[in-house]
Amino acid sequence: MDEIPSVERDIAFDLARRGLYIAPIVILVAGLIRGVDGAVSAALALAIVLGNFLIAALSMNWAAKSGSAGLIGGVAMGGFVVRLGIILGAMLLLKDASFIDFPTFAITLLGAHMGLLTWEARYVSMSLGAPGLRPSPPVPHGEP
Repeated sequence: MDEIPSVERDIAFDLARRGLYIAPIVILVAGLIRGVDGAVSAALALAIVLGNFLIAALSMNWAAKSGSAGLIGGVAMGGFVVRLGIILGAMLLLKDASFIDFPTFAITLLGAHMGLLTWEARYVSMSLGAPGLRPSPPVPHGEP
C-alpha cells in the first residue's frame, strides 16, 4: 500500500519557513517603530502564529492517518476552537504585561496570520493529482 503523503505537514512547514524568513524584518521594523517592547511583542506574536499553524497541521495530519472522516472533522473544528481560545487567552494574559506593546502584538498577530496564509496560497497545488505544495517546473538540461 502506498504511503499517504503528509500534505498538511508539508504545507505548514513551508509556511513556517516563510514565517522565519520574514521574522527578522518584522521584529526589526517593530523595534524601530515601537522600541524594545515592540520588538518583543512582534516576536511573541510571530511565535504564536507559527505555533498555531504547526499545531493545526500536525493534528490534522494525525487525524488524516486514521482514515476516519468524523475524526478529521472533529479535529478540524475542535482544534480550531481550542487554538483560537489559546490565542485569546495569550492576548488577555499579555495585554497588561509591562514588556508588551499591545497594539504591535495585535497587529503582528493578525497581519502574520493573514499575510502568511495569502503568501502560502500561491504555492499550494489545487489539484488532486499533486496535492500539497505545487511541484517545481522541470529544469531543461542541455539546451544552449
